[in-house]
Amino acid sequence: MAPVRGKVTYQGKPIPFGTVMFQHESGGQPASGEIKDGAYELNTFSLGAGARAGKNLVRITSFEGQNPAKRKTLGSGEVVLGKSLIPEKYQTFGNGLTADVKPDEEQTFDFNLTK
Repeated sequence: MAPVRGKVTYQGKPIPFGTVMFQHESGGQPASGEIKDGAYELNTFSLGAGARAGKNLVRITSFEGQNPAKRKTLGSGEVVLGKSLIPEKYQTFGNGLTADVKPDEEQTFDFNLTK
């Protein structure tokens, strides 16, 4: 494991909210972190735990419904996601975004998304 943080921008502007996920190439529990004003920090099993060392596929989402100030939920507790604020291609692993995480070393991975 290694601490991972970074920034996510879309067309040069910080993404205000959303989620970043790193999925290790061998599978297992993905690391994830909330985006707040473009910044994120990954957690896997506990806060600040980071991501597994090695090659990771990266997935990024930012939906209207992820806005903490406007979050709506259904009776089941599910969040209503609404419209995506970034191109859909970034919402799945295998979109071309990767990160090679080095063991036991704090790292920064910034992602500048385009159309």
